[in-house]
Amino acid sequence: MPVRRGATAGVTERQRPALAEFVCLALIAEGAEHGWGIGTLLADDGDIGRIWTLSRPLTYRAIDQLIERGYVARRGTEQGRGRQRTLLRSTAAGRRAVAAWLNEPVQHLRDVRTELLVKLTLRQRVGLSGRPLIVRQQEQFADTIDALTSTGPDNTSRPGAEAGADDDLVGIWRRESARAVRRFLDEALDPGRRPAHQARPTKLRLSARNQLTGVVSGVTHGDVMSSVKLTLPDGQRLTAAITKDAATDLDLAPGDDVMVIVKSTEVIVAKPAG
Repeated sequence: MPVRRGATAGVTERQRPALAEFVCLALIAEGAEHGWGIGTLLADDGDIGRIWTLSRPLTYRAIDQLIERGYVARRGTEQGRGRQRTLLRSTAAGRRAVAAWLNEPVQHLRDVRTELLVKLTLRQRVGLSGRPLIVRQQEQFADTIDALTSTGPDNTSRPGAEAGADDDLVGIWRRESARAVRRFLDEALDPGRRPAHQARPTKLRLSARNQLTGVVSGVTHGDVMSSVKLTLPDGQRLTAAITKDAATDLDLAPGDDVMVIVKSTEVIVAKPAG
């Protein structure tokens, strides 16, 4: 179960509704009339449940909390199968709260798989474009992803880490998760665009004959340029200064196999596609 977060303007962290409340509120605001229908959408095979599930008891609990907050009101009952169902409607305060939440990027990379996907799906269900939220999310994560994809044996900042250490499994996981999030956001923003690092392989004949293979050992991103440290098969090390846009398009990170192309005083980095 992901960390539950959400936000509304002027609401403190302590007062902030949980993710379960926001999801239920969004479904009520879009037209879900009672707890049973909301629970169906949040079941394992439901439209939202395939992304993030919530049991029926917790669904009803979230609805009760929304009523206490004044975000949802009861508006009568409807005869259901064997029992009466309480009909629900969102209040003006509830609609403002959920609108703010649907426009707010998530705070952590781990929340992309759950909360961000739920938000994008809920926006789509009511006819809202996901593009503005994705752009804000990219801006929110830019520095974090740069930091996580910059770490490596040559420029590690992990306390107690030693140069050349390759056993930091947590660091590897965080780095690869960051790269996956970056690729997901890029493709979600422009599904028809194939990123450079996923381009179809193309054979090239280059005038530069000094073509070497190597492994990225460290990447340091600046505002405009990135420094890429490389280790050749014989242990020699090179450093290439390339634009940050190029490093991002190549999705460079420590451990990547690359080709190093040297011409005159310049070092060019190429990465196998596919």
